[in-house]
Order: sequence, then structure tokens, then C-alpha cells
Amino acid sequence: MKVETVDKTKTCEYCDGKGYFQLVLGGSETCPSCEGTGKKIDNESN
Repeated sequence: MKVETVDKTKTCEYCDGKGYFQLVLGGSETCPSCEGTGKKIDNESN
């Protein structure tokens, strides 16, 4: 079994790399910042 470490510099800072938010009343919502990927989107490269 290979253990992969999460690089905090490449994960989304809003959802902590999960890709979603857990809602208070139940359910979940896709993170609008990373669009559910869990990775930080670099907009400066465009």
C-alpha cells in the first residue's frame, strides 16, 4: 500500500483539499473555488 502525502501548497485552501463543504443542515456542496477537484487553481498563469 502506497501512502501519498498531501502537499498543502497545491490543495485548495477553502475546502482543505476535499473538494466539497459539509453543510450544517446536512448534505454537501461542491467547493466553488476548486470546482470539486480539491486542488488549488492557479489563475495567475493565464
